[in-house]
Amino acid sequence: MRIILKILLFPMVLALTILVAFCRFFCLFSGMVLGLLAALLFLLGLLVLFAGRLDGFIGFTVLAWLVSPYGLPLAASWLTERVADFKDMLKSI
Repeated sequence: MRIILKILLFPMVLALTILVAFCRFFCLFSGMVLGLLAALLFLLGLLVLFAGRLDGFIGFTVLAWLVSPYGLPLAASWLTERVADFKDMLKSI
């Protein structure tokens, strides 16, 4: 019975393996690009702060944090790892 279940789950495990590999690559690449964008947004926020606009500085700083490696890319990496854990759980059946 267990072998039949493994055969039935094989296409799902294969699809999840490909999805996890793509998502890990995408997270690495986008993290690199978004890290540069975060630095630019923070520098732009500093320019706005020196221009005397505190609200603009706060807005640019929040945007810089969201696109930094500690914002949305970290959430995407966490979600990718949960999908990988689910895939591993299916493989262990």
